[in-house]
Parts: sequence; structure tokens; C-alpha cells
Amino acid sequence: MSKLWFQKEAENWNEALPVGNGFLGAMFFGGTASERIQVNEDSVWSGGFMDRVNPDAGANLDKVRRLLDDGNVREAEKLAARSMYGTYPHMRHYQTLGDVWIDFADMQDGHQLEYTKDHFPVVKIQEKEVSDYERYLDLETATGGMSYRTEGGTHVREYFASYPAEVIVCRIKADGKNLLNFEVSATRKDNRSGRGASYCDGVCALDDRTICLHGWQGNRDGIGFEMAVRVEASGGTRYSMGSRIIVEGAAEAVLYITGRTTYRSGDPHKWCIEALARACTRGVRELKAEHVCDYQKYFNAGRLYLKSDDGGKQYTVPERLARMREGSSDIGLINIYYDYARYLLISSSREHSLPSNLQGIWNEEFEPAWGSKYTININIEMNYWLAEKTGLSALHLPLIEHLKKMHGHGKDVAARMYKARGFCCHHNTDIWGDCAPQDNHTTSTIWPMGGAWLCLHLIEHYQYTKDEAFIQEYFNILRDSVLFFMDYMVQDAEGFWITGPSSSPENIYLNDKGEFGCLCMGPTMDIEILRELFSGFLEISAGLGVKDELYADVEKHLNGLPPLKIGKHGQIQEWRSDYEEIDRGHRHISQLFALYPGSQIRIGGAPELLEAAERTLERRLESGGGHTGWSKAWIILFYARLGKGKKAWQNLKELLSHATLDNLLDNHPPFQIDGNFGGAAGIMEMLVQDFREEVYLLGALPEELEEGRVTGVHLKCGCVIDFTWAGGHVVEVKLHGLRDGSVQMMDENRKSVKISFKKNEDKIIKF
Repeated sequence: MSKLWFQKEAENWNEALPVGNGFLGAMFFGGTASERIQVNEDSVWSGGFMDRVNPDAGANLDKVRRLLDDGNVREAEKLAARSMYGTYPHMRHYQTLGDVWIDFADMQDGHQLEYTKDHFPVVKIQEKEVSDYERYLDLETATGGMSYRTEGGTHVREYFASYPAEVIVCRIKADGKNLLNFEVSATRKDNRSGRGASYCDGVCALDDRTICLHGWQGNRDGIGFEMAVRVEASGGTRYSMGSRIIVEGAAEAVLYITGRTTYRSGDPHKWCIEALARACTRGVRELKAEHVCDYQKYFNAGRLYLKSDDGGKQYTVPERLARMREGSSDIGLINIYYDYARYLLISSSREHSLPSNLQGIWNEEFEPAWGSKYTININIEMNYWLAEKTGLSALHLPLIEHLKKMHGHGKDVAARMYKARGFCCHHNTDIWGDCAPQDNHTTSTIWPMGGAWLCLHLIEHYQYTKDEAFIQEYFNILRDSVLFFMDYMVQDAEGFWITGPSSSPENIYLNDKGEFGCLCMGPTMDIEILRELFSGFLEISAGLGVKDELYADVEKHLNGLPPLKIGKHGQIQEWRSDYEEIDRGHRHISQLFALYPGSQIRIGGAPELLEAAERTLERRLESGGGHTGWSKAWIILFYARLGKGKKAWQNLKELLSHATLDNLLDNHPPFQIDGNFGGAAGIMEMLVQDFREEVYLLGALPEELEEGRVTGVHLKCGCVIDFTWAGGHVVEVKLHGLRDGSVQMMDENRKSVKISFKKNEDKIIKF
């Protein structure tokens, strides 16, 4: 059983547990006297589309380039800030939908006076004492719940978010002498002490079982939203008072919760009422059975089983994390952590939902960190590194589908900012596919590579699936991404094709004049991304029989990209010149894109680049690097690609020990979900490295993971494998062909087996 388990209710949001169906998400706290269910709907954003393109960008582009070429970084950055930053810096951002509260009168034991940190008196409800309290999240069924005992008997709650039924369900039961007495309310407000604003236009009880909360974001051209709750009870009485529903003397009750916005529906209120009616008609047992079946078709498509010895004891998650911090190698926690990442992706990215954002789908704030948007200079891409390889290819599509929203806006940005054909996007995008520069930060704002990086996900999906209908549908987007760079790139003094003005995401250099700088020409990461983009485009174009003028132009640019350079410290250079870094422990390690997710630096390739990549990591870590959750996850992947299992394992332990909250969500800080997905991708990369023509098994296996089994690993060559290992050695590989293909498969000792297979053929391989 793969389960997160706790023995106390959540004291704050960072201890609550998530459920989700891609569109709807909720965090449940498991309170005995008062339960909070914090609800999200993936299209609740702060308003409508804004045209933020700076009208002076195109006229000043060449001036900025000349200033950079002349080494006049200060003036280049000043001019870029005035002429290229968005006219209003911030895109739309993600917000919470609201909270559903369930207050249990029988569990309240009077009131007590407490004082805030500012010494203000506050009257708080005193909860009755309970015994045998448990709160859990079952990752194998995507159901959560809690239970406890009182003198009168047992109380039980169960939660799940159904994708087929489009509702969140909370089932409440009591047995023995207990009957349920509670009231339900809904709010949309900042819950911090001293905050008095509500962010909705109204809350009302429609009848004796339904509450609706509604409002508009931005203005009438923005986004209208609705949250609706329906309460069904067995026995007792139920009535409304004000905007609350009160239940008295019931043996069992079920809350059905849903939400909708005008982003998807012309009438969100009508949609919500109809969804609740359908769910109530079917009942909780049928909905749960359907939900579990729907969820498990993804969750069971690929599993990881690492041998662990918990000594027969069941540990809570906080206990497991404490053991990890104390130096224990809790393999049971690794199993749970990996399953949790796949659970989170299934729960936050479903067919035709929006992509998983910086917090997946779970956010309690109206002004979340970084807007909880789509930050595409690594973070959102990291959310999906796990998808294709672990059989969740369909859940990768919301990210790729978002390119359709970006495409038109990106073409406008390319034309007006850069006088270029094609489309581009900078380091963020939002619900509307806004592609103009985000923020007013010199370190990150002018970086027109976001659309290119997302197009690598398009290429990756096609490499795994060879879905001809898919590539026909998206080829023009890929083509326009490449086309932009044919116009945007310039040749340097050595004749190499480079980008610029651009930056190495969020990092600062010290140039030869002793000036701090961010903007530059031809940063290493840009070139590494373009090498992957151009190569993928040429391969796909050739496969489609499209060898036109653009094909030849891309081929010329690919062959004219500058090579990777090794700097004076033995590191992979981050910039065209061998500048010093201001922050040697910087969280971004952009120059190693070629190591992961790219494959330009790899075992079997140039050994001097492998050595330089490892030195780059050493310098980062020596200076405090990997201090954010997602950065630590990326480091795990780097060490896995370098074949350094011991170092990959050490960084995985540090990710869990120092950058993981008690509910196992990643802690940037604050909570940011990319580290969960990146950490799990790192675990898989220790076990399977897929370079299309070559696949390495146990290429970076740490000694702590000496025995295990993995199923449902998808390979780009067109097959799925299950394999087992023991004593650190591959025992057996089972292969199933998805299409005709072949692969060179290598075990932990680099012993190689050439395997050919046919579609639907099953093979067993022994080394």
C-alpha cells in the first residue's frame, strides 16, 4: 500500500493533503471540530488578456545589440528596460477559487482566550479530545481521508476528486452513539489574521442543500467564476440559514463540490448546478468506483518497487522525513515519493485541462509567489520530464496544447519586438498564452527562448509516440518556432550564429570592465536549446518529406552554431566570454541544459565535456548551490546522466531532508511543485537513461537501491519494458513492442545487447 499517513490534523496549508482531477483541486486539512477544504479550479486567473508589447522594441533592437557588442552592458540594459520590457510588466496570475468549511458543533468544547504575536486577544474554539486519529492519502486509489474516535464512537471522512464526474466528493460518517451535527459555509477571502477583504461578488444558499459562490476576475472582459456545494444527508434534518447549510442528527452525509469559469462555459452557474445534479443522482459509491478505475488506468501504467525494510513498522510522513534528516536511508519513503509525483501529475494535468502550473493546481493565495504562472525557463518543463517515460504521455498534452494559445500571440510578439517571422515567447506565459516579456527584472525578462523550449516537448512527444496525426496538427507551430530564429539570430565576429539580446536565466556575470551584467549575446543555454530544436525539426521535416528552403536554412544555422566551450575553471562556460559569476552557487545551472534534458553531453560522447560538466556541478555545490527544491532535483538528474549514482543519491536525500514539506510537497521555498516532478524523474533516470538508439539500465544506481522492479517504462525506440534487478545487477528485462523497432540496451556494466522487435511482440532479455 502506497500511502501518506499522519496522526494529527494539518495545522496549516503546508500540512494539508491534495486531491485533484486536472480541472479541480482541493487541499483537505482533517480538522475534527472544523474542516477546511481549500478549492482550486485551473482557469481561475486574475483577468483577461492584455496586450503588453512595448511599441518601441523593434526600433531599438539593433541599438541594444550594438551596445552589447561594444561591451557597454549598462547602457544596453538601460535601453532594453525602456524599450523592450512589457508596457505593463505583469501577466495574469493564478488564484484560489475559495474555501468550503464544515463546522462540527458536537466536537467543540467551549472557547478559550488566546493572544496573537502582537498581543491581541482572540477567542478560539476549543476542540474536544479524540483518540486514534489518522489522516491519509492513498496514492493507489487517489482517495484521502481521516478517522478518529470519541466516547460515542468512530467518525470517518473520505475525499476524492473525480475526473469523470467533474466533482470533489467529501463523505462523512459516524457510528455508535454519534450522529452528525454540522454546518457548511463557503468563503473566498484571505484567511490570515487581520485581513478583512472577500474576493467574490456573493455567496448564497439556493435551497436547503446548495450553496453558490460567484464573482468576476478583473472586469467583464475577464473571467467569471462559480463554486457550488451540495449537501446530501441520510437521516436527521437539513435546512439553510443565511448562506449556510445546517445538518442535524444525520448518520451519514456527502458534500459534492464543483467549480467553473467563463473561460470554459458561458454560464458557469448553470454548469455547476447540472454537474452537481448528475453526481448526486449517481451517489458516492458509484462515483468512487468510477473514479478509482479512471485513475488507475494511469497510475498502474508504470510502477516502481524498491526493496525496503521498515521493520514491520508503519511510519508517518513526518517520521520518515525525520529519519531521512537523521541519516537513515528510508527506501520506503523513496517508493512513496515516486508514487506521489505520478499521483500529483495525474491529479493536476488531465485531458484538455490547463497545464500543471508552478503549484500544480493547488494554491490558497490571491497573490501567490511568482503568480503561480507558467514559468518556462525551466520550471513548467520540469513538471513534465516524468510524463512520457512513465506511461503518462496523454497527460503531457495539456502542456503541448497550450502552444496553440501561445502561437498567435507569439507571432505578434516576434513581429513587433524583433521584426521577425515565426513565433517566440519569453520566460513566462499565462492562461491566455501571453508571450511578451514578463516582469521588469534584468536577470530574466529578456530571454526569448521559452517557446523554443516548449517546442522540445512537442518533439519529445512525437519521438515517443510517432503519432502522425499529432505531428501534422502541430508541425506549423514547430515550424514557426524555428522560423523565428532564422530571422532573430545574428553572426558573431567568428561567423557563428548566435542569439541576442538574451540572458542566461536569472544569473549575473562580471565582465572584463568589472561591470555586473545579465543581458548578453549568445548565452550557452540558448545555443544548446537551439541545437536540440533544429535537429528535431530537421528530422521531423525529413520524415514528413518537407525539405524546402526553410529546411536548408535551418541546416545552415545548425551547422553554424558555436561549440560548447570549457572555461578557465574547467567548467562549461555559461556565456560566450569566460566571465566570472557573481553567484557561484546560483540555483539555475543553465549551461548544463546539454547534459539534461538535452543529450549533447553524455556518456559515450566527448569525455572532456563530461568532466567539465561535473566540474560545473562541483563549483555550484561548493558555493551553496541546489538550495531550492527544483534546483536540487535538477542536480539529481545531472549526476544520474554523469553515471554518478552515489552523488545522485546524496542529492535525493538532501531534496527530501531540506526541501520537502511535511505533506511531501516540494519546498522552493515556498511550495513549488516542480521539485516533486523533477525529483521523481531523477529517481527514474538513475534506473533508465534513454538516448533513442541506446538505453542504459541502472546507469547511475546507488548501492542503497540494490534491489527492485520497475514496470511500464516507455522508450523512444517504440517499446515498453519491465525489468528487475538484484544485488545491483539487471536480472531480467521484459519488452513489449509498440511498433517495429530496435535498440542497443546496456546493463550496469555497459554490457550491450542489440534487440529488434515487432509491433505487439513480447520478448524476455537476459544479460
